Amino acid sequence: MKKALVAALVAVLISVASYANHSWSDYHWARTTASFDLTFVNSTTNDWDQYVSNALSDWSDSTVLNMVEDAGGSTSRQVRRRCKGPAGAVRVCNLAYGNTGWLGIAGISIDTNGHITTGYTKLNDTYFSQTYYNNSLWKQSVACQEVGHNVGLDHQDEDFNNGSLFSCMDYQDPPHGFPNAHDYVQLATIYGHTDSYDSYDGGDSGGGGGGCNAPPGKGCNKGDAPGNNGATGWGISLGRRGQSETFMRIDPDGTRHIVHVTWAIGH
Repeated sequence: MKKALVAALVAVLISVASYANHSWSDYHWARTTASFDLTFVNSTTNDWDQYVSNALSDWSDSTVLNMVEDAGGSTSRQVRRRCKGPAGAVRVCNLAYGNTGWLGIAGISIDTNGHITTGYTKLNDTYFSQTYYNNSLWKQSVACQEVGHNVGLDHQDEDFNNGSLFSCMDYQDPPHGFPNAHDYVQLATIYGHTDSYDSYDGGDSGGGGGGCNAPPGKGCNKGDAPGNNGATGWGISLGRRGQSETFMRIDPDGTRHIVHVTWAIGH
């Protein structure tokens, strides 16, 4: 979709006052310009490259941000297991993280001013290697959705029984792999102001947590369980809605680490 067409759709849809809101709380990257470039370090293996690249390209049709792919990210097992987001950027990784129950996760770190300073996305090949999820629809949809969370979007709808909204931010089976016009409108709303500094120029790097990242009782070591408030845990649950759940951990300096979890169906 061309940027001019997206801009026209945004202009029309913004005028509709009843249009729904699906921002993820008030989380957003601080920036001092009307639009900004955000680097995504692609640390996925070859079988995921096309899906990550497609997602970044599609989200870059937004009028307020451009997702710049750094295709030179390390794909070592150690880097992908940790998936530590660089300061001022996002890292995207895949690995067989195990039977954790989660299909994909998106993590962000929030500074004391309330702005995102780093992020990461993990795609769990333990489930994507299974017949049900091992197809282009599910891979493209989850890659698109987790990256959307990294810039402050939540889901448009979380009920699989509702009609499709034709957006990767909508829970559907089969899923949809791309943003829709409503997603671009929401991004324009989220980033409809400027800030006093650019949080994508540096900041804390919270990283992706421990190598397990499963709920308690699902095979993690004690120190890795998200219910544990240690440095490798997700922290406390802020609530679950269907296949979606959010966790938060707070560092002593006030930095918040937020994790958006997409649970696999049946978990």
